[in-house]
Amino acid sequence: MNQPIPEALAPTTPVLELAGLDIFAPGPAGPRQLVFDSTLSVARGEAVGLVGESGSGKTLTVRAVAGLLPEGFTTSGAIRIDGQELGAMRPRELRALRARRIGMVFQTPRAHLNPLRTIGDFMTEALVHVKGEKPDAAAKRAMDLLDEVGITDPGRRLRQHPAELSGGLLQRVMIAATLAMDPDLLLADEITTALDVTTQEEVMAVIADLRAHRELSLLFITHDLALAGAVCDRVNVMQHGRIVETLRAATMRHDARDEYTKVLMSASLDEAPAIEADASAARPIMALSHLRKAYRVRGASGGKETLVAVDDVSMELAPGGSLGVVGESGSGKSTTARLLLGLERADTGTITVDGQDWSTPARSGRERRRRAKIAQMVFQDPYQSLDRRQTVRQCLVEAVRVHRPHAARAEVEARVVELVSQVRLDEALLGSRPRALSGGQRQRVAIARALAADPVLLVLDEAVSALDVTTQVEILTLLDAIRRETGVALLMITHDLTVIRRLCDQVVVMRQGRIEERGTAAQILDEPSAEYTRLLLDSIPREGWTPRRRRLGRTQSLPTVTRSSAMIADA
Repeated sequence: MNQPIPEALAPTTPVLELAGLDIFAPGPAGPRQLVFDSTLSVARGEAVGLVGESGSGKTLTVRAVAGLLPEGFTTSGAIRIDGQELGAMRPRELRALRARRIGMVFQTPRAHLNPLRTIGDFMTEALVHVKGEKPDAAAKRAMDLLDEVGITDPGRRLRQHPAELSGGLLQRVMIAATLAMDPDLLLADEITTALDVTTQEEVMAVIADLRAHRELSLLFITHDLALAGAVCDRVNVMQHGRIVETLRAATMRHDARDEYTKVLMSASLDEAPAIEADASAARPIMALSHLRKAYRVRGASGGKETLVAVDDVSMELAPGGSLGVVGESGSGKSTTARLLLGLERADTGTITVDGQDWSTPARSGRERRRRAKIAQMVFQDPYQSLDRRQTVRQCLVEAVRVHRPHAARAEVEARVVELVSQVRLDEALLGSRPRALSGGQRQRVAIARALAADPVLLVLDEAVSALDVTTQVEILTLLDAIRRETGVALLMITHDLTVIRRLCDQVVVMRQGRIEERGTAAQILDEPSAEYTRLLLDSIPREGWTPRRRRLGRTQSLPTVTRSSAMIADA
């Protein structure tokens, strides 16, 4: 049973009410219960958070409200919108209510947009086919909605395709499209998880403005307890399918009683002490000198423009050291990592790794394999970077054989067992495929695969940004332990300064392709000198924090996949 909600916390006029909600998944042995007796409510104009780790049941709960549970899933208990019991409504009535009264914004907007259709097509579809508006009126309404969520030049945006917009802009488009039906309730499912901290702040400021002048109710799903506490009126904490505690957001740090809530609070990354830097006079394992990379992209007028992605960037990393490169989307940090690993070619500048000149990409398979034994990369989303058809054992055997082609079967198997032990992964999972693993387990597999080469440098490109906060702490602690055990140097690419506290001794802050500031983690995190670094730190949710719309001359973002990528325009 949920803990009873104190009378002072109970909303007076619930727009949404869940009473004893149970959710069951189909299974060969019969239904399997995933959510147990969930009870919560959201009043008109109120923001309520539902917080928990991956697998806690929070997304299933919100999808039950939206009618988006996977096929075969069933529910019991009550879901009410303004007192109307959804289970008692006919399918046609239910579709109409959900279409007009409930809006939902998802974690990955790019996955919910047709890449071949324009933003205008997406924005006007519901207005024309559900509300019955004329195309011209729908286009005008779409422009007004984009303007309402803070998107400049909405007419041009309506003509663009999803590939031409940044993640932050696309999330605003999704919010604007949701508002087209004038809903009473907004369901926001991890809408800022993949965004940098300043874009997250701006998106949450948009939500706050909409709540203020539309009297919009919000059910906010997140794994970030600090963010929920900052933007919500009340917070429900969920674990293993049960709501274990309901707290007033303003006083939750003092009122929390459940041990799991306290664990989530203690996992807050921004409260960890910064790592002290180790002085080293050894030859750098990696040195970048005056790198520059520019792209020809489509400009606002439709013609070609030059976008400088990396501009005179120099940095060094000591053997066994840890360097964090921090910045918003479009800062040039990931482009710098691609230049380092030869996935892109720098226009000018030099790259030295382990005493070797890597300024030009490898020209042969042999040279690529030789470099891969020196430097390996771990990507943001292990579900995309791992082969879904392979078991963990097959994945690691393949990686070991690439770098030890003449090894005997017993030697390969012993190395696989050593790798899973090194990343603290249960050997029982060797027969599992990625879909059967949690996000943290998948990332451990990705790290083990990278370590199969015995590299001296590990490049981590947003390697924990998609994980919940407690899993982030686990992976960062693991990486630091691996660094100390093996002597591998770590280059962490991230938009989140709080991640740096757990892992890096040196920090470089990038903005619009240039280095704004560099120093030890303690210097950057505790005594920043650059205004931009202070902005990044001020954008981190914490007690007493309020999201604000800010601008520091932000311009276009950078291509994020290959040099032929479409231009991505940022907010």
